[in-house]
Amino acid sequence: MNERRIAVVKVGGKEIAPGPSIERFARWAAAQVRRGHRLVVVHGGGDEVSERAAALGLPTEKRFGQRVTSAPMLEVVLEVLAGRVNARLVGCLTAAGLPSVGLSGVSGRLLTAVLAGDPPGSLGFVGKPAQVRPLLLETLLEGGYTPVVAPVGVDSAGQPLNVNADLAAGALARALRADLWLVTDVPGVRDAGGSVLARLSVSEAHRLLRRGTARDGMVPKLQASEAALGGGRSVWIGDLDALERFPRSGGTTIVGSRRVLVRGAVPLAQRERRA
Repeated sequence: MNERRIAVVKVGGKEIAPGPSIERFARWAAAQVRRGHRLVVVHGGGDEVSERAAALGLPTEKRFGQRVTSAPMLEVVLEVLAGRVNARLVGCLTAAGLPSVGLSGVSGRLLTAVLAGDPPGSLGFVGKPAQVRPLLLETLLEGGYTPVVAPVGVDSAGQPLNVNADLAAGALARALRADLWLVTDVPGVRDAGGSVLARLSVSEAHRLLRRGTARDGMVPKLQASEAALGGGRSVWIGDLDALERFPRSGGTTIVGSRRVLVRGAVPLAQRERRA
C-alpha cells in the first residue's frame, strides 16, 4: 500500500441511527478521504439490537459492557449489525460521495475470535479478537473503497461470534498500523470530577479503571486503545462535535506504554504479509 495515512473509525449509537447525525458523520468521513486519509469504519448498533430483541421477547443482559449472547440473540445481532445497520451506513457514505463496501469480521476470515468471558464461553456466543487478516481491507483501500465493518468475528470452526465493536476496531487498527478514532456519545474520557482529559496515558487509564471512574461502555474503549497502541500510531476518543474539531481541539488522546489493560488477552497475530 502507499503511505497515505490510515485511520480506523469506530462509530455507534445515535451517530448511526436514521437521521441527521449519520448524514453528518458521512459528510465528515468523505471530507477526511478528500484530505488524504484512508478510512476503515467499524460500527456498533447495540441499541438497535436491544430494541429488536425486545420486540422478539428476548431479554438483554450485559456484563462488563458486553452483551450476553445466546443462540437466538446471535441471530438478532447478525440481522441488525451485519444487515440493517451496515447497509444503512454504507448507503449514507456512498451518498456523501465515498464509495464504500459493507463487510463483517466473518468476511474472508477478516477477524478471528475466541470465546470471551471468565470462564471462556460464559457470555455465550461472544468473542474477543485473536487474529486479524488485513489483506481484504488493504485491497479495498487500494481500490479506492472505504470498508465498513460489522463487529462479528468467526472462530476456527466457522462459528460467528458477537464481538464488542470497540475491541474489534482496536484489533483492526493494530493490524493495519493505523490511527484509531473512537466516536462515542460523550466528549471524551472524564476524570473523577467529570472534566474531559485532553491527554491520557495507559497507566492513567489503568487508574481510572481500577477506581471505577471509567466504567460501562468506556471500559472496552480503553481496552481497545491498548490493543491499537500495540501497533498503531495514535488513539482518540470523543463525540461527533469533538471529532469535527480534532486535531485542533476536543476529545481525549491516548498515549501508550507497555502495560496491558486486558489481562490474559490472546495476542493478536502479526500483520499478514502478501505472498
